[in-house]
Order: sequence, then C-alpha cells, then structure tokens
Amino acid sequence: MIYRFDDDGAGTVIAEDRNDVLPSYQGHRFPASDIPLQARELYRRNRIRLIANAEYRPVPIIPADDPRTGRPLDLSDATLRSVSPIHVEYMRNMGTAASMSISILREGQLWGLISCHNGTALDVPFEIRTACDLLGQVFSPQLDAKERQAEFEYRLKLTSVQTTLLAYMASEEEFADGLIKHPKELLEFAEAGGAAVVFNGKCHRVGSTPDEAAILRLIGWLSEDIAKDVFSTASLSEFISEAQAYKDQASGLLAISISKLYQSYILWFRPEVLRTVQWGGDPRKPIEDDGLRLHPRKSFEVWKETVSLRSKPWRTSELETAAEFRNAVVGIVLRQAEELAELSEELKRSNQELEAFSYSVSHDLRAPFRHIVGYAELLSEQLVLSETGQRYLSTIIESAQFAGILVDNLLAFSQMARSGISPVNLNVNQLVNEVCREVMAESAGRIIHWKIQPLSDAWADPVMMRLVLRNLLSNAVKYTRKRDEASIEIGCEDHRAEIIYFVRDNGTGFDMKYVGKLFGVFQRLHRMEEFEGTGIGLANVRRIIERHGGRTWAEGVVDQGATFYFTVPKKLRQVEGTPC
Repeated sequence: MIYRFDDDGAGTVIAEDRNDVLPSYQGHRFPASDIPLQARELYRRNRIRLIANAEYRPVPIIPADDPRTGRPLDLSDATLRSVSPIHVEYMRNMGTAASMSISILREGQLWGLISCHNGTALDVPFEIRTACDLLGQVFSPQLDAKERQAEFEYRLKLTSVQTTLLAYMASEEEFADGLIKHPKELLEFAEAGGAAVVFNGKCHRVGSTPDEAAILRLIGWLSEDIAKDVFSTASLSEFISEAQAYKDQASGLLAISISKLYQSYILWFRPEVLRTVQWGGDPRKPIEDDGLRLHPRKSFEVWKETVSLRSKPWRTSELETAAEFRNAVVGIVLRQAEELAELSEELKRSNQELEAFSYSVSHDLRAPFRHIVGYAELLSEQLVLSETGQRYLSTIIESAQFAGILVDNLLAFSQMARSGISPVNLNVNQLVNEVCREVMAESAGRIIHWKIQPLSDAWADPVMMRLVLRNLLSNAVKYTRKRDEASIEIGCEDHRAEIIYFVRDNGTGFDMKYVGKLFGVFQRLHRMEEFEGTGIGLANVRRIIERHGGRTWAEGVVDQGATFYFTVPKKLRQVEGTPC
C-alpha cells in the first residue's frame, strides 16, 4: 500500500495492490499516534525497514551501554534492531506476520511509505530489499518533480490572475474599485465562493458571503485578536462560534490586512464541504492501557466520521501568493495616498486662498449693505412716496437685509476654518436638551414630539458641537412645520472606532438624487417661499464635523422625512488648527 502522511502526522492509504489474504485498507485514515513522531523520524533516516517475523524473540546486546560514553547504544541505523512491543502487537492485530516499509522522501522530509505486509513470516532477500530501496529512491524524485510541476502550473495561474487584478487596481483612483468591478478574477484568485473588500469605512461584497454586519464583526476580531498580515483557516467556527451560522458561505477564510489603523482588509470565503473520513478503527482509541503496559488498537474495522464546518483547505501556494498580493496592494495604496497627498496640498492652498478671499469680501461687504439698509430707511421716513415707490423701497431694504445675513453667514463660515478646536469630554445628552429648549422657545404653539435616546459622550469642541446640533435641530423643526404633529428623534450608535449620531424627523424630506447638494455652501432644495434660510447651515455642520475627523451624510424620502448623520471619532485625529 502507499501510505501518505498529512501535515499533522496522520496518514491515509491512497493506493494498494493486494491478494485476498489480508483486508483492504484503501482510503482508510490513521491517526498520527499509530506512527508517532519518533518512528516517523526513523523512517526518514532509514529508507528501508524489514520485520521478517513478528513472532521473533529478541536477544540482548552485550554490552548494552557504549563503553566510550556510558550511554545506551544508538541503534537508529541498525537493520537488525528490535521492534517496539507495541508495534509487534499492532502487526498481530492487523493479521500481519511480516512487513517491509520503503520510505518516500520529498525535499528531505518523509512524504509517505510503500508499506508491504504478508500474512506469514517472510525473509525478503538482500537483493530484493536493495531493488526495493532503489525503487523508492527512483520514485521519490519523480513524485517530487510531478508535484512541483503541478504546483508550478497552479502558482503560474495565480500569478496571472494577480497581475490582472493589480493592473485593474492601478488604473482606478481607489484600489478597491479595481477589485469589486472584476468579481470573476477576484474570486478566481483564491478559488473562493465569495469575497469582501473593506476600505475607507465601506464594505463591498462579491459572490456568496456573510452579511455586512457579520463581516464587520469579523474585521474587528481580525484586527484586535489576530493582528496578522495574512490569516487563513479552513474552519472559521473553531475561532468564532457565530461562524456556524454562515458555514454555507464562510467555513473557510483567507484574509489579508491592507491597513490595521483603518481596519482595511480583503477577505476570501470558502463554503463548507461535508466529507466522510474512513478511519482504520476509532481514531480516539488508538492505544489502551491495562495498568501494566500500553496496547495498540485491536480493531481495524472501518470507523466512519463525517467532517463538517470545514472548507476545502488553503494550499501553501495560495497563502504565499496572497502574501505577495498584499505587498503589491499596499504599494498601490501608498502610491495613491502620495498622489492624494499632493492633490490635497494643492487643494489646501487653493482653499486657503478662497477662504482668505471670501473672508475679505464678506468682511468688506458688511458695511455697504448696512449703509443701503440705513439710508433706505431714512428715505422711507423722510420722503413722501407713492404706494409703488414705497413698495420698491421696502424691497430694497428686505433684499439688502437678506444680503447682509448671507454675508454674515459667509463670514462665519470662513472664520470656522481659522478657529482652533478645543475638545473636551462632552455630555451630548445635556447639550441636546439645552439646544432643544432654545429651539422650542422659537417655535411656541407647535406640537412636537421629541424622542431623545441616551447619547454617548463625545470628545469634541463644545461650542462647535452646539452649532452642529443647533443647525440640525432647527432644520428638523423648520421642515416639520407643515405637520400637525411633528416627530423629531435624536439618537446614536456606539461603534468600535467612532460614535454615529443622528437627527430624524417626519418632515418634508428630500429626493435622494439631490443628496450630493445638501452640505454645499448656499445649496437649497426648497424654495425660499416655502422655507426660509441661507443654505449655509449644513455646510457649517460638515466643516465642523470634518474638523473633528468625522463624517456627515443624510437619507430622505419626499414627504416622509429625513435623517441626518454625523460621526465623532473616539480618538480625535490631529487636524490643522487643532491645539490638542
């Protein structure tokens, strides 16, 4: 029989040639304890081993100790050395009276055995043993060459897919786009059933995968508990119990880390592959102890085991190629980051020039608009005008006043970029209640149902955060004006790296196709006749939150309401103008 060892030392009979005297062991698997590590090491050192008669009677060696060292003689390389009593009993239990093993080596390591058995004692002649030894020596390099060729061809295929993916990534502004736009190649790279790319706070899924929430929990576990550049397992449920729930998508996992700071990963998933293993006896009972000495297994009857919650294992070439791929992706990300840094520097200079210009213009325009309003009011008081003239003059005053408000808001917006941030541990619940009282005082007589959830504290500038909440809550009150009973909810979600706050209302809402305009300066989605405002409040919200290192976004449905979100990092990132 041809007996092949696994990485863990267990072995499987992968081929056999026999008569009807001894039973078949084809496809049977045996635990590592049947041929322990010490025995495997001897098989590696001695290419051939013959036990001509399991009923032999051993004779002692005289002297038992080496006179030169005083230690027992080392018989590791002796052809006639005695056999362990456990092994002899093992042979008897198999019904074997004689055995001969020829070692199969690959790259100097024990790959397997050509294991020969006979029902009666048999002393194999020296010339036949020599021929068998030669056969093993000829077979080993042929096996090595064949496996190397198969491995080379497979690695060549992986490298080709990797090169294609790298080209796709290099042509995109974000490397993730180069992957998710080409799902076939992404899955083919790891022979996976599904994949996920988590980058810049977004989770992109391809093929059959766990849901996004499960993937994000998986990312948190990888980042905190594993912290390896490349991680693989064919049995994810051994690490995370919840993985049993999505075994059909992800019993196996291969993960490469792109950035540990921002928890960016590429994940490949393999589904569960149920298989039945035929053991040569119960693998949990290979040895018995009667109190006097150990005894090997007595039964070699097929003991079947169904293996579940495991995927097809990851090959060494797949893991090595994944490590190469990770290094290449990190290189692309760094190059793109450098390009973005250059663009950011140019944009920063342009923004500084624009801010200086807008500050200067808004500052210089304040006085002229006030003069227009002042002189127009004097004319209105001192001149006797017709009704039409009085209407014209009132329009001039109202327009100049509104223009003055716009200029004041623009000036405040410009100053926002110049002022520093002084963060403290902010009691957001208290701040929200204070702002709610201020807003309610301005909307007396309205029925508004406020729902304020328990809110996590934030590390933020209290003055700026008050302005954020003032803008969002004022908008919620304003855009629910047409409701007989308005509903406004303020809540938060506490995540690992950030806190997400939201303000939700049942007001007029908005069309999501215009969501990109919401946070722009002077951008309005409603007519002035419907809802007053200058269109600069949400721009201030975004600028303040970005100064804190957070994000802003919104969701809305026309005539049903809107929800505005903003985040505050738990660890405030260093930003320009921040004294912390």
